[in-house]
Amino acid sequence: MAKRKKRAARHHDAACPGCRSARQTTPTAGLPPAIPLAIPLHWSPEEALAVYELIDDLRELIWAIYQRDIQTAIRRQRQSGPIDPLYIDEADLPF
Repeated sequence: MAKRKKRAARHHDAACPGCRSARQTTPTAGLPPAIPLAIPLHWSPEEALAVYELIDDLRELIWAIYQRDIQTAIRRQRQSGPIDPLYIDEADLPF
């Protein structure tokens, strides 16, 4: 994995609309509110690779911990809803 450069922590401007709306929402079950994430367009190839590898490592770690839960959630999302039975009148000619 590429070495990452340490950067000073930056605080968002209070005028940032994304942060302001995130602060106005109520956290669920003690979780912090989400902050919209913008991808900078000025990363070097090395910086982009470092972020890509971090996300890939994070994905693998989440999969290792939550594999069954994720599979169950995916299965539920992809299942079709209940299908109403189709009534076919045998006396009705098809043509």
